[in-house]
Amino acid sequence: MTYSLKAYYKHEHTDGGVLVTSAADVDALVDAMLAEPFENSVATLYIQERPRSDRGYPDHELRVGLYPEGKVGSLRYARNVDGEAGAWYARGQHSHREEVFYYYTGHDEGYPQDSELPGEDIRRAIKEFLQNGGERPASLDWAVWPTDIG
Repeated sequence: MTYSLKAYYKHEHTDGGVLVTSAADVDALVDAMLAEPFENSVATLYIQERPRSDRGYPDHELRVGLYPEGKVGSLRYARNVDGEAGAWYARGQHSHREEVFYYYTGHDEGYPQDSELPGEDIRRAIKEFLQNGGERPASLDWAVWPTDIG
């Protein structure tokens, strides 16, 4: 099956987001995000073909944070399938920044200190997420999201 995803990283995306259907679209999405002000440095990604809750919410989410200056980013994956909910982050290198944070439509989001990944790993993970229909990308080392980070 072929999948598509919607990406949201700007205020004006609330009515539709950016449609992504191919590896080339993933690269275009990342390039577009890197050209944005840092206030738009997080995208939420949802596979369109996945089930939704009774209230219309997706059963999964991949958050992608990008820090262009360091050519790195961070990933957070969450799901709520059959009542089993969880959140994880992709473990990477320890950041040189005092705090690892990004902005989702102007609101800051903290990430674990060891969550920075090279930009190419971010691109590869998004492509894998798209290809596998919204499952957590297996090519990375995932850890449970810490409870002391929002």
